[in-house]
Amino acid sequence: LLILGLGLSGTLFAQQATVAVMTKVKGTVEVRHGGSDASYNVVKAGELLSDEDFVRTAANAFAVLIYLDDKSMVKLKGNTNLSIRGKRVGKGLEKNLELTGGTVKAVVSKQRRGEFKITSPTSVASVKGTSFWMITNSQTGDVVYNEEGVVQLTNLATGDIVDLLENQTGLSTPDGGLTVSTTIASDIPVDEDGTDDVPQELRIIMTGPDGQEKVLIIQYN
Repeated sequence: LLILGLGLSGTLFAQQATVAVMTKVKGTVEVRHGGSDASYNVVKAGELLSDEDFVRTAANAFAVLIYLDDKSMVKLKGNTNLSIRGKRVGKGLEKNLELTGGTVKAVVSKQRRGEFKITSPTSVASVKGTSFWMITNSQTGDVVYNEEGVVQLTNLATGDIVDLLENQTGLSTPDGGLTVSTTIASDIPVDEDGTDDVPQELRIIMTGPDGQEKVLIIQYN
């Protein structure tokens, strides 16, 4: 993925509170900008996302969003509810997504500042740079399939912590259970992102604080 800004600076991102962009959408995907009283709108590829925006996907839908500071990618499968979080720390973002239900895959670039976290009602998955799946169910808890790197999984009921290594699966339950096992390949969700080898480009026009239009070019596979 390549992000180019023509006359676009990090200051503009900070002022507009823009933290990510939706790059792929299949099926019905909606976003709620702002607080819980705001209405949902259908998302299209190229829509910019800000801190505290809430994304939900319908059954059989699929979406991909990319953080603008370091290209970290989050893929959402159907029936997923995810709150986008990104607090600016210097030139980077401290990311803590809130997954209230559903399935996501995170492909996380090495974090120069802060950590990348996904928080559910049951657990917190924290990484510096890795690729992993997280499935959240409010009744049964969380399953985390780590593909590479290290994922630190914390159970919120007990505070217990485990490190998931490559090809390990973590199970965290609302009653405090926290276990690690070797991943069974057939259990890993199917990645529906089937265009990895097809270069694509998004051009987004943004307005700076001086009223001038800036062009954000995002090239990705």
